[in-house]
Amino acid sequence: MRVFIRLFVVLAVIFGCLATACAAGETGSGRESIERACAVAAASRNLVLVKFGADWCPWCRDMEKIFREPVMVEALKKFEFVDLDVGKRSTVDGKKRYERHYDLMMTYARKAFIPQLFILDKKGRLVARLNPVDYERTSGPEGNDPEKLAKLLSRYNLP
Repeated sequence: MRVFIRLFVVLAVIFGCLATACAAGETGSGRESIERACAVAAASRNLVLVKFGADWCPWCRDMEKIFREPVMVEALKKFEFVDLDVGKRSTVDGKKRYERHYDLMMTYARKAFIPQLFILDKKGRLVARLNPVDYERTSGPEGNDPEKLAKLLSRYNLP
């Protein structure tokens, strides 16, 4: 029985890595990437962290940099991470839109802006919307503060 449980966990981790790779590479839908991450989260007892961003966005690029900082690498260990690129921005009927994942982002968001971070439980339900004001630098260069974001993420655990 233990062998089957270990096998299941190993397969779940592999599929989790694939889900993250698919999300980052835009293979498949964003919803499918989130569903796969939720399945892995259920097996590993993690939460899911979803980031909506774009490569043209300076704040998004800054976030990519801070995610590689040691404090963030450690903080992200308790999350299955899904990185969704929303593509180009446009205005439709006076409202800001993005070419990919807009409707999915708006199922969790109150406003359309990037980057956006959401924490989901293993069933894909919203646990938290992370407000950029809570983790931006207050001194020095503009951008995201890895220490603040790591501390904010540390507040969230599975019930």
